[in-house]
Amino acid sequence: MKTLRSGLSLSTFALLAALPLAVAAQPAPRPPPRPAARPAPRPAAGVRPAPAVPATPATPPAAPATAPAQTDPAAAVAQPAAQPQGPRVAVVDAAPIGVDPAAAQFVTNVLRTAIGAAGFNVIPTPEMHEAARRIQLPFPVPEEGMVMLERALQCPVAATAEVRALGGLYVVRLRVRVASERRERVRDVSASQFQLEDAVRAALPALLVPPSPDNEPPAGTAPPIAPPDPVQTPPAQTAEPGQAPPPAQAAQPARRRRVRAHPRTWELGAGGVVAFGPGNDSFVNGLTAVRLGWFPLDRVGVTATVAYANLNGREGRVSNVLFAVGVETAVDLVPSAKVFIPLRAEVGYLPLNGPVFRVTAGVAFQVARRVRIEIDLLSPTLWVLPESTPVSLDLGAFVHFGL
Repeated sequence: MKTLRSGLSLSTFALLAALPLAVAAQPAPRPPPRPAARPAPRPAAGVRPAPAVPATPATPPAAPATAPAQTDPAAAVAQPAAQPQGPRVAVVDAAPIGVDPAAAQFVTNVLRTAIGAAGFNVIPTPEMHEAARRIQLPFPVPEEGMVMLERALQCPVAATAEVRALGGLYVVRLRVRVASERRERVRDVSASQFQLEDAVRAALPALLVPPSPDNEPPAGTAPPIAPPDPVQTPPAQTAEPGQAPPPAQAAQPARRRRVRAHPRTWELGAGGVVAFGPGNDSFVNGLTAVRLGWFPLDRVGVTATVAYANLNGREGRVSNVLFAVGVETAVDLVPSAKVFIPLRAEVGYLPLNGPVFRVTAGVAFQVARRVRIEIDLLSPTLWVLPESTPVSLDLGAFVHFGL
């Protein structure tokens, strides 16, 4: 029994030692033709591997849905990017009238985006700005400027807007000029800063309808009779695209420039005066005068007058020369029509006679840029003579030219 047990152990050991040699002598299985198959597991000791079977070629994976299109340069040139097929539209920057320019920039971005989404071909901003510089387009753009821009860009439609503020709301005047119509299309919308974009987009379709057969704007889009007066725009930063505009503030009323009563610093006038002496010893004197005025400030100046005087003397008519200097101002009568009341006080001297004192009030009309006519209606004059001091009431008329 002991020998048997020992023989089994030796034979078992010999068998285990011979197994690796038998495995190494077997041919290795052929690899599959595609790398998709997993490597075969190593056979256990004493087990003969199965004959190799050629692997079936794997189906190539389908192309992903986001695979890039063909990259043939010739094909890329033959297929240019699609452009809008609608008419060309020039979108002029919106004008801020008494509000933050950021609000006007926001409205400009909304106009360009909404008009482009409606199927129109919006002219690029650099091209539009270049045309505006070429024709020296004023800003804010008047209706005639819209017509000039359409001709320069050869486009049938131009659009812009004016942004104001009233009572904490934005008031936007949308303006569309169609080349074939006699007048521009206008529509006013008002909204808060958060509803401004929706209000502008909702009002645009009525302004972008096709031209009417009678060459008139569609009903409800005619321009107002008297547009509001523009005011000076305060400087501010520009809003980022897509960002809501700042809150609207009430627009300050524009300060009207005071109309000048004396258009020029220097004035030269010429005219005549008739002096009527009332009473028992009545007389009539006539003067032909030249007057030079200097007005360092409007309505404040000094005058110098030289006049040929034809006087009623003791033995008939006599001639003399009157020299006078004075101070002058003016009071508004109808400033819008450039009508004023000149007020003047003068002191003069009549050789061989004596001093002369005159106070004058009248009416002045400005008939041209540098020309005004003055009529003296009330001019009491005191003539100091050696024997007496008569008083006369004078009437006169002068024409003044600004130098």
